[in-house]
Amino acid sequence: MKQFKNVLMIAVDDLRPEINCFGKRKLHTPNLDRLASGGLQLDHAYCQIPLCMPSRASLMSGIRPDERQLSHIPRICVNGEPSLPGYLKQNGFTTISIGKVYHFNNDDEPSWTRRYRDTFYEKDYTCDGYCSGYQLEENKRRIRNFRKQWSPGDEPCELPAICESADAPESDYPDGMVADRAIEVMRTLRTDEGAFFLAVGFYRPHLPWAMPAKYWDLYQRDEVDLASNPFLPENGVGISDLSDFLHYGDEVINHTYSDLGRYDRDTFPVLSEDKQRECVHGYWASVSFTDAQIGKVLAELERLGLQDDTAIVLWGDNGWHLGEHRLWSKVSSFEESTRVPMIVSVPGVTTGERSSALVELADVYPTICELVGLDAPSHLEGTSLVPLVEDPQRSWKTGILSRIGDAETLRTDRYRFTRYSKATPDGDRQHLPGSGTFELFDLQSDPGENINVAEHPDFVEVVEEMDRLLTSGWRALVPDQDSRT
Repeated sequence: MKQFKNVLMIAVDDLRPEINCFGKRKLHTPNLDRLASGGLQLDHAYCQIPLCMPSRASLMSGIRPDERQLSHIPRICVNGEPSLPGYLKQNGFTTISIGKVYHFNNDDEPSWTRRYRDTFYEKDYTCDGYCSGYQLEENKRRIRNFRKQWSPGDEPCELPAICESADAPESDYPDGMVADRAIEVMRTLRTDEGAFFLAVGFYRPHLPWAMPAKYWDLYQRDEVDLASNPFLPENGVGISDLSDFLHYGDEVINHTYSDLGRYDRDTFPVLSEDKQRECVHGYWASVSFTDAQIGKVLAELERLGLQDDTAIVLWGDNGWHLGEHRLWSKVSSFEESTRVPMIVSVPGVTTGERSSALVELADVYPTICELVGLDAPSHLEGTSLVPLVEDPQRSWKTGILSRIGDAETLRTDRYRFTRYSKATPDGDRQHLPGSGTFELFDLQSDPGENINVAEHPDFVEVVEEMDRLLTSGWRALVPDQDSRT
């Protein structure tokens, strides 16, 4: 395969495969659809951990969260392992970061030739360090007051709306600014003879769902799709146990935006149907807004004549529940939280094919290395997807591992197996007592993960095999190297 001079990597926050080309036909995503039509669409891509900061840290370091508890890059590459931009920079690439690539705006600074500090970032925080994009003065006032008043244990203060549409220019929003800055930077790169790695990160559809009105107006509230399974799985691990794993949703996401309630042991926020429709409407409109900003960047790449020398890799950092299992968050071990969109576009090679192979975000770093003709560093724990790019139907991984909190989950072609355990003081793992230890979902008959069959007598051997594979770790699941030749 031709070695590519440049790489454009596009990261999208909290984007599940809620995209037209991934089967959600009501979604207006013409630019992502176009990218997929000339790329390889990976229909079964998964994150290593369904939470923004550690998911991105894992991808950019090439190290899985089951090897080290990841938060951000200084705590990961403790032995001097180069991050993805750091390795490319060492090999002569101009490395540029715009928008949300890592979770923190200043993470891994030495690895970037140029890192743009977003002008909106410091002045537009929410409580969890997030760019709100609010345009209406009432919401701006409320989020400012929230930042001043909120601390653990304080009484809740008046909070901004979870959805906002406003008659405001796209360039007034964080993602509009990111697209504009990316276009500006690409124009300077056009005359540079060196290779570049341009990483562009978009903030929506992360909460809050704030966007220009024209994207809100693409959808009618009574036409959006509500979850078909707004209930906990039958025989599944109860929310009493899961509350430990949902602490992020409790303390940050649903405590920040007053329209969503809080998870409190067995108590769930119960949203009216109209509020559910508003939330889905807001998510869809945010996806369409981000799609338009991605389209601007891709159009400029072509206008500048850079497309033939530039490979493109697009991914979401984690999924998001839109009411499935009564959840309105990420940080679960279910499909909605762990599955992400991924598209790899290689000019002259990819032609709009789709692959059902199991792939993961850990594969991005080695894939980019191979696309630009570099040997992958020895510390990487993913597998280059270039063989799939060349033959999308080839045999590939037998499973994918993800984790969140004390839940470890294995996704195979047919099953999802999740093991819940607690860490003991000496570092060993201890299963939760009773029936709360395992979940097994037969995706062939139960794609919604609604019935836990872990204790069904017909699945005893399956549980034993899944438990063995999960214990064996990711190396037992990768494709045989002989199959790549």
